Formats: sequence, C-alpha cells, structure tokens
Amino acid sequence: MAVPHSAVRRIEQMIRDGELRPGELLPPQRVLSERLNVSRASLREALSILETIGTLRTKPRHGTYVADATTAPDGAHSWHFKRRYSPPEVYQFRFVMEGYAAKLAAIRVSQRDIAALNRNVTQFKRAVREKDLVISSQLDFEFHHLILEISGNRMFSAVHASYSAVMLESQRLPLSRREQLWGPVTEHENVLQAIEKHDPDGAMYFMHVHILRAAGRVGIELTDMAA
Repeated sequence: MAVPHSAVRRIEQMIRDGELRPGELLPPQRVLSERLNVSRASLREALSILETIGTLRTKPRHGTYVADATTAPDGAHSWHFKRRYSPPEVYQFRFVMEGYAAKLAAIRVSQRDIAALNRNVTQFKRAVREKDLVISSQLDFEFHHLILEISGNRMFSAVHASYSAVMLESQRLPLSRREQLWGPVTEHENVLQAIEKHDPDGAMYFMHVHILRAAGRVGIELTDMAA
C-alpha cells in the first residue's frame, strides 16, 4: 500500500477510535507526521485525499479539522486543481472522451478484457461495501482506464494516464456524498454489460449516464450534455 494511502487509513482509524473528534482541529502537520511516522509530503497528500472525500475540511487561516454534519454541508467538496481546470471542465472532457472510448471498447473487447473488467467490478463492490473510499476511488479510476485501453485508441489511454491526478480527483469528489456510494457500482455494471454484449451504442449511453450522474452527485449539472 502506498504511504499516503496508509496514512489515510491511520487517520480514519484515529477518527473511528475517537482520538480525533468531529469539529476538532488536527494537530500541526509536523506533529502529525511524526506521530504517523510519515514524511510531510506523504501526510499532505493523505490530507488532500481525506479533504476531497469529505472526511476533513480546511478553513483558511484556521487549519484542517474533522468534518461533521454541521461543518460538511450537503454537496460541499474540495477541488485541488482550481488554478488549472474547473470540475465541470473535467467532467465535460470525460463525457466526450470516455463515452466514445466505451463505444469502441464494445466493438473491440476480448474475453480476456471482459474478465479483467469483471474482476475490477467485483473488487469495486467489495471496497464500497467496506466503505474503503481510497481503494474504491482507485478501482473506479482503473475501470475507466481499462476501457480506454480496450478502445484501442492509444491517445485516449495516454491522456488519461498523463492527467491521472486530475482524473482520480474527479472520481473522489462524489465520495463526499456517503449516502450515494452504491450508485457508481450499478453504473459500472451497466457499462460492463453493454460492452460484454458488444453493444457500442449501449456502452456509450451508459458511460454518458455514469459521468453525468457522477457530476450530479457533487452538484454539477452538465446542462449542455445529453446522454
């Protein structure tokens, strides 16, 4: 397990054990990194992940604290690429690229590819059931990357890999809505079933639905897109 992900797990455990309580400020990064025995860089990445998925909140000039029902209003989310791209821009890009990639994948898919996608969905279900948001977001990313690779368009998979941090963050954003965690599982299953049936139009349709709903889960309405 990568060091930042390990730090995420340990901070989540501290919250579950009551060492860190809702509304409580986290210790200074120097203190927390020593306590967790991780570098400051790894700790900052872990805190960024936890903020994106809604476990933590940062208040300017005050610090980072554990979110609760009063500090994490419905639909609140953190986006760490605001100087480069807005979340709607990323979802619009994904809608266009990944919808067409799913269509190509349904034409080109092999039995080996189908087996890989099914393994991913099975692991994704397990991670969501266990509420392991870090692993589930990684599996979500891998599902989409698999489809881009299966499409046969090397440009698609290269762009996705080059912007992996941005893409992964867009897949973490909806995790702040804990009551809707199972939605992506059903949506992945719909995409997979269409690909398995070699149904290009169905695969594109269900990928479009998935990305529109992912955006909607964080309050982003892609009004100029239609599934």
